[in-house]
Amino acid sequence: MIIKWINRKIGRQLMASFYVVLATLMISSLAVYNYTDTRLQDTRAKLEDIRDRSARAGALWEEWQDLQFNMRGYALMGDATLYEKIAAQQTAIDRQTRWFEKNAIYEQGKVYATSSRELYSYYFDSVLPLVQSYVKGKKDGDVTETFLRGTTLTNLPLGKELVADGKISLDDAGNIDVLSEIDKSELALGGYREFLDEWAERTSQQLGQEIRTTQLIWLSNIIVVIAVLIFFIYPFIRRITSELLGLVKNSQRLANGEDISNIQVPKRKDEIGILALSFNQMASSISENKQHLLAKNEELQAQQEELQAQQEELQAQQQELEEALELTMRNEQHLQYRNDLTETLAAREALTAYPEIIEKLVAITGSEIGALVFVDEGQSYSVVTHGMTEQLTDQLLGSDFSLLKRADTLKKAVHSSKQVSSNHPLPYPYYMYETAVPILDPSSDEVIAFIYLVRYRDQFTNEQMRDVMSFSRQLSLSLLRMRLFDEMNKEKTKTERILDSIREAVIYIEPGKEEVFVNQPLYDLFPELRYGANEEVETLDFCLEAIHSIVDDQAIFSQYVEAVLEGDVPTESLQFSIRQQTVFIQFYVESIEILGVHKGTMLVLRDVTKETEMDRLKSELVSTVSHELRTPLSSIYGFTELMLNRDIDTPRQDKYLQTIHSETERLANLVNDFLDVQRMESGTQSYKKEPLDLRLLLEETTQFYAASTKKHTISFRAMSEALPLIEADEEKMKQLMNNLLNNAVKYSPFGGNIDVTLSIEEQHVLFEVRDQGIGIPASALNHLFEKFYRVDNSDSRKIGGTGLGLAICKEIVTGHGGEIQVESIEKHGSTFIVKLPLLVERVTIS
Repeated sequence: MIIKWINRKIGRQLMASFYVVLATLMISSLAVYNYTDTRLQDTRAKLEDIRDRSARAGALWEEWQDLQFNMRGYALMGDATLYEKIAAQQTAIDRQTRWFEKNAIYEQGKVYATSSRELYSYYFDSVLPLVQSYVKGKKDGDVTETFLRGTTLTNLPLGKELVADGKISLDDAGNIDVLSEIDKSELALGGYREFLDEWAERTSQQLGQEIRTTQLIWLSNIIVVIAVLIFFIYPFIRRITSELLGLVKNSQRLANGEDISNIQVPKRKDEIGILALSFNQMASSISENKQHLLAKNEELQAQQEELQAQQEELQAQQQELEEALELTMRNEQHLQYRNDLTETLAAREALTAYPEIIEKLVAITGSEIGALVFVDEGQSYSVVTHGMTEQLTDQLLGSDFSLLKRADTLKKAVHSSKQVSSNHPLPYPYYMYETAVPILDPSSDEVIAFIYLVRYRDQFTNEQMRDVMSFSRQLSLSLLRMRLFDEMNKEKTKTERILDSIREAVIYIEPGKEEVFVNQPLYDLFPELRYGANEEVETLDFCLEAIHSIVDDQAIFSQYVEAVLEGDVPTESLQFSIRQQTVFIQFYVESIEILGVHKGTMLVLRDVTKETEMDRLKSELVSTVSHELRTPLSSIYGFTELMLNRDIDTPRQDKYLQTIHSETERLANLVNDFLDVQRMESGTQSYKKEPLDLRLLLEETTQFYAASTKKHTISFRAMSEALPLIEADEEKMKQLMNNLLNNAVKYSPFGGNIDVTLSIEEQHVLFEVRDQGIGIPASALNHLFEKFYRVDNSDSRKIGGTGLGLAICKEIVTGHGGEIQVESIEKHGSTFIVKLPLLVERVTIS
């Protein structure tokens, strides 16, 4: 049952073989181990026993030796201690002798035990009592000798009795014969030891023999295992391998298409037997399928032949369809070219598309080369060619007998043909068919362009000529449209130039359009329009929002613009300021009507800043003149009238005359200032420049003003002893200094210090006039040197003035190539700084 179960699987068979070998090896190994271990234990026990017996025999003999010495010592000295030791040795010898008597297993051992017992009886039954008698005799004084004599012992009564009983024997000298008994025992001991040594040697040899026997058993065991492998395992594996190789070989033959009949199935129940059965079944099934496939193949070959016939028929139909498709594609391409040409001619970019137009026209008409010839002003030509050489182009345009000239003369399409004998571009002589179609302006019946086409070998068909004539009419319309478009652009450009030439800013709006037209002055007037603006078009909302953001009074501006956008065009203009009243704008609106129809509205913005400033200056001039002239004239008139109509004493007359003189001088200075301003504006102001010591001039002027006022302390200080000369008009420098000091005194109504300093800075000389007066507001500093400008506050209005003094000062300084600046803090005073260039080099003034 188990064997059948094992034979069903190759793996089980292999494992069973392995287990058999392993079990055999383990059992034999255990048997050998047990045998060897038992033999070794026995041999080791024998050797131990031999060594123990030899040791005991040796110990017993040594005990006898020691007893002899003790016995002699006791006989000589009679010491009780020695006797006690002899007694103890007697017990030990008796115990050891009895061990041998009991445990002797060998004959030699028994002999040794017998001899030892006899010696024991001789010593302790005879000799020891005799020695005790001798010792007692010495103690009793019966024996007086100092050295033991054997004859003395035998002469003792006990000695004589023992001799008589034959318990002791005597030697030839009459002494007790102890040595013969001892030699007998020693002889037995030597025989016993020799026997033990011989027995130990034999035991050792027996152990070596056992070890060699064990090795032979191990070797036999290995040989058995190898024999099992060779004679059982190897044939088993070889048989399995050969059967598998047979299956593999048959499988390869089957895979190569060979017919395999039923192979011989081994009588096995394992996988090889099952595999062989399966292989036979598979080979049978494949053979059947092969027969079936061969039948199918024959059937398919018949169907393939039928399909090939159908395929040839389909290929013929496909070729017909491809020819139809190719024709359709050519027609489609032809129509596509026509549509492209039509779209290109209708587009505004037709001028740049002329090379493409002539290329497609050549393709549509099946031509080889072609050209579009345009008649420019002055009867000159411009040409766009396709495939034409420069020589052929020159012949077409330059020859008086060319086809182009005939078409121009006849104003209709003309054709020609000629034979070309050259080998270019065709490699053989050929006919060249030309056609030239004029394009006429319908309004004037003038030729504006030509279509020139050339075909080789075949002349143009009627259909191709109809295409050419159709495109000539479209090209005529395109050219006329482009001409009209150019004229419109020219008119538009002209209008833009005209509007840009107008100095007023213009925004032109049309009803319903967000896009507006603006001119260049609008950008100049409102640079804000350029920030973030659309570069192509401007919108009304963007323009108005940009302007509205900088208008000072935005409410009025918005109200005016809303009225305009609602169609209520105001008849009055609007004036407003922008950027904190730095620019003034006049805004008015004009409605544009053509043939009584409203076409648009023009918003005009005019920069009236200068006019506004002139009006302000005029108002201030009239106010200043009326005030500055009326005051001294009233004084002069009043005092002269008083002196003419009343009798006035001489001192009062002198006082009145001084007042009249002072006011007259004030009027004269005022008139001089006006005249200076007039000369400055007209550019007729002239200077008599000479080397001038500015230090001396400043000292004199400062001393004069210091003497004329009691509320102010006026001082002059030169920052350097070495001051160079300048080139200047002395009178104008005096006028400059007088104006600055006069202002410092006038605008310091509560007195204070006025310091004049003179210094050198690189190539310039600086002098400063610093006061502690009412100061100047920061908002007025930028306008301080403008004509008729006066600071608008209560303190300035109380002081009065024409507003011309500082303007004259700036003109004088500028006329001498210098600069004038002012620094001021309101309520703390002002400092005027004049910077003038040096003459050439420094000259020390001592």
